[in-house]
Amino acid sequence: MNRDSTGNRGLSHPPQEPNRGRSVPMNRRDAIKHGALVAAGLASGTLVRTAPSQDQEALQEPEILIRGGRVVNADGSRQADVLIRGERIASVGSSLTVGPGARLIDASNHLVMPGGIDPHTHFGGGFVDDFTSGTAAAVAGGITTVGTFAFTAVEENALEAMDRSLAEVTRDAIADVFVHVSNWPPTRGEFAEMMPDLAARGQPSHKVFMTPDDFDRNRGALIQLMEAARESGVITLLHCEDGAILNAVRRRMREEGRTSLAHYAESRPVIAEVAATEDAVALCELTGAPVHLVHLSSERALNAARDPIAAGLPLTIETRPIYLYFTEERLWGPDGPLYIGQPPLRQAGDVEALWQGLADGRIDMLATDHAPWTRAQKLDPELSIERTRPGMSDLLFLRPVLFSEGVVKGRISEERFVEVTATAAARTFGLYPERGVLREGSLADVAIVDPQLERVVDTADDPSNADYTLFQGWPVRGWPVITIRRGEVVYEDGRVTGQPGSGRPVLRRPWPA
Repeated sequence: MNRDSTGNRGLSHPPQEPNRGRSVPMNRRDAIKHGALVAAGLASGTLVRTAPSQDQEALQEPEILIRGGRVVNADGSRQADVLIRGERIASVGSSLTVGPGARLIDASNHLVMPGGIDPHTHFGGGFVDDFTSGTAAAVAGGITTVGTFAFTAVEENALEAMDRSLAEVTRDAIADVFVHVSNWPPTRGEFAEMMPDLAARGQPSHKVFMTPDDFDRNRGALIQLMEAARESGVITLLHCEDGAILNAVRRRMREEGRTSLAHYAESRPVIAEVAATEDAVALCELTGAPVHLVHLSSERALNAARDPIAAGLPLTIETRPIYLYFTEERLWGPDGPLYIGQPPLRQAGDVEALWQGLADGRIDMLATDHAPWTRAQKLDPELSIERTRPGMSDLLFLRPVLFSEGVVKGRISEERFVEVTATAAARTFGLYPERGVLREGSLADVAIVDPQLERVVDTADDPSNADYTLFQGWPVRGWPVITIRRGEVVYEDGRVTGQPGSGRPVLRRPWPA
């Protein structure tokens, strides 16, 4: 998401002012070694804690035994108990026992899954959710880890923006959180020199919008930045819409007097996404840098990203819920602005192609791009194709709606559900096998799902500060009933029990060489 002229996120890219300060880079070997140690929990400091010995664990740490459920991982499922000791999974097996004082959870006829990981969310910065309300919605939906963005403010470089966001996480979050930095133009504050620091400090990712007017002028600097990212194991997230094409289309529409939001889909045509996606694949191939394509929305863009010639590139793809459930016609009615995202909704053929890509693995994961507004903000009559408030609240509904529309209706398996909502993101963003899987030694991030529980979606049940949902009134089957984050029950019986500030910044491993 970008910021609009009011300071909210909108069409234009985030304001860019000169940075202060420069980082002192590490070389790649040191950065990856240090980053791996940090992500493994071996560094000192307040963000991680050295695990106690087995004897200390048995004496000091609380136990939870999840008994009788079907444990579902991306690579298979089985009837098993899950024993949690402290923050980690001590065992997955049959007829497990615990000591006195342990909590027993009867998961009979339930699914026991890894906690969800949503790598693409937005909090603060004009949106109505902060880290508390946003991550409350996440854990209520069975999501235990989220990734969000640290956009640079005035007189702030990318590392300072990262530190500011992580401090807010420590103070306010309920789920665990990692951050992606964003910095444009690529030369601002010698951004390429910061890549080793991002890896060493456990946040090896940054985002580039391909929409700015000066994108082509900065192509050479971007290539150098991506080369530096490759050397440090930092993944580059790309928003794929070609800015020059968008500008040309909007110019013609202004001349024709067609600037209302009723024409929004036409103002951001599929060809802009296709051209930028082809460009992104070319940059990935040229630099060898790991690339993640955010919120892919169309069949043509998917075909461009998964061209057989590009097979083997370090490239992953996400799509988002709105592209699986809604088509362009939703934009035409009086509530059309509620459905506006970037890119816009597409055609029925695109919806089917994305479902197929999600099922067959060409699309790696589903992410919300959670960007919450109020209904009044979205329906503001002053908005136009050039001043938008894209996005909507989605964190509570990502997993339940996908389970209902995907698993229950036979479009994807339970195992694939876990893959696209947890495991793939864990692998891509340096979290696996600490997260994204239920096995001995992993963090105890667990969602217990009742696959038969049917509820009608109601905005009133959403902890997000957004006051509407696109799924209002939908009958949805398959809801989380308990969410456990690092061994602590943070959602149960329809109520968020986790406290603000109990979430932690997540330290991640760099992308492997």
